[in-house]
Amino acid sequence: MPTITVLYPRQDGATFDFDYYARTHLPLVEARWKGNGLTGVEALRGVAVDGGEPPFLAIALISFDTMESLGAAVNGPHMAEIGADIANFTNVRPVRQVSEAIR
Repeated sequence: MPTITVLYPRQDGATFDFDYYARTHLPLVEARWKGNGLTGVEALRGVAVDGGEPPFLAIALISFDTMESLGAAVNGPHMAEIGADIANFTNVRPVRQVSEAIR
């Protein structure tokens, strides 16, 4: 199953509105890509362990049924809208990686 992993690195001066992210951005992603083979969206908030800060504020895992479906979504008409919405919840530039499950 192909997955887009979106990582929001912790950095000086970073802001992240988790409420907006959970209530607005992720539902936007789901609504726009559900017709493109989207199979799931999972969001993870970084948490401090043993006094150390996590390297990422948040991580999203966005899964699709096929690599073709993923390609159609990220190259489709809604990518610009989804990308533009990032500024509404963070000033961090996300890092994206496309991966395939091996197990």
